[in-house]
Amino acid sequence: MTRLVALLLLTLSPFGVLAALNTDGLPAGAAAVIVVDLAAFRSSQLGKAVEQSASLNTGNNPVNKLMAEKLNFDGNKDLREIDLAVYPGADGKLTAKNPTAALLLRGKIDASRINNFGKDNQVPGKTVGKHQAWEAGVFAEKLFGEKPKDQTREAYIVAYSTELVLITSPDLLAAALASLDANEKNTLLPAATAQQFAAVPKGWLFAYADATKMNTSDTNGATDLTLSLGENPTDLQLALAANFVAAEKATTIRKQINGLKAFASIGLMNDEGKTPDEKENMKLIAELVQKIRIGGDGRTVTLGLDYAADKAAQAIVKTIEKAKRPTPAPASK
Repeated sequence: MTRLVALLLLTLSPFGVLAALNTDGLPAGAAAVIVVDLAAFRSSQLGKAVEQSASLNTGNNPVNKLMAEKLNFDGNKDLREIDLAVYPGADGKLTAKNPTAALLLRGKIDASRINNFGKDNQVPGKTVGKHQAWEAGVFAEKLFGEKPKDQTREAYIVAYSTELVLITSPDLLAAALASLDANEKNTLLPAATAQQFAAVPKGWLFAYADATKMNTSDTNGATDLTLSLGENPTDLQLALAANFVAAEKATTIRKQINGLKAFASIGLMNDEGKTPDEKENMKLIAELVQKIRIGGDGRTVTLGLDYAADKAAQAIVKTIEKAKRPTPAPASK
């Protein structure tokens, strides 16, 4: 499942995968949720600037080309929203390898074309109620011409409707389809988190994780984590928050982050021996570091960053343009 999701995300422009919070149809019980909305991103200052950049034209992306030709799906314009929920295993903990997950791709979907592709290419599958589910690994192999190199657990892909595709772990397939059939509006977020996300101006990325369900001891005592990204009339706005088991732990984390911020600021002052491009990048990073706000009280730690949307767009476009330049051939000896 991991590989298929990665391939699908490659159909997007590098910064186009990130809006209104929507978890409709996702099964209850998720331990982590990510909601991304292309529509909101494309209407933002950052999104408009990025999409208008000729350097970000992904029309020649081979993955996108194959999906357009074989499935009548153009990820640059047909995909409107991505909703991902990850669920704990039988022990109540998230598993980093082969997690149980449900991914909803919302937009303009040619369901008939997807199902015909599965039939014509003899992709193994099964019927669940009124829905046809295809083995996602084989589907991806037939679509992209590559056999998955990893041995991740199988997943299923379902062209649910002309507006939605479901990709899910086998053990979640029936529950995910039942939730969609019932148009369930399950409460996947704590009330306080939902209110926090609802207040984000023009938000286009939201993430929540219940840290108590992570299968690791390296959570630094955090109980939950949230992240949102949006835009006010002038600035790109990033907000992170974490709640901890005790106020003392939160106080320690705040002190540590402040120390790291000060250390980074000092290090970025030394540009001796750097190229002009490196100096410019260091200046940008130093400006970002200075704008980071560290706060919170009690058991909560918050981190905020407001940065001019036009400057953010310029930096992103410049970075991508630089990455797309051909690598100079090595000098002959």
